[in-house]
Amino acid sequence: MREPMGDRFYFQQQQKRGKRKMAWDDEKKAQAVEMYEQEQPTPETSMEIVKMIADELEESPNGVRMILTKAGVYVKKAQATGNGGGTSSGGTRVSKQAAQDTLVAAITDKGLEPDMDIISKMTGKAAQYFAGLMAD
Repeated sequence: MREPMGDRFYFQQQQKRGKRKMAWDDEKKAQAVEMYEQEQPTPETSMEIVKMIADELEESPNGVRMILTKAGVYVKKAQATGNGGGTSSGGTRVSKQAAQDTLVAAITDKGLEPDMDIISKMTGKAAQYFAGLMAD
């Protein structure tokens, strides 16, 4: 019976193929976000900008996109609708951070103090819902 291959084998294979393990430290993440924002991305140019940054940082485009998405700055390409170009009935998609920011603004506008510890734990939908209630 053969022994299972260990991490050493996979590491050697990565070295042969020139692939590196991703080492995203805080400085590299900040650099990727800064490079992306400097390019002023639009839904049409976002993918090309991500690829350019990935090449420059020697990382995968998916890794860069993941970092940008977690940072809340990634501009997603507009999805084609399946109903012949009409609008969907689901409403507009808003990022979790944007929804939370809207809720904080609505609470502040009422002259109240928002509890950021609670708001930071809310889902985007919940934040949108309560922001809508506060606006009424």
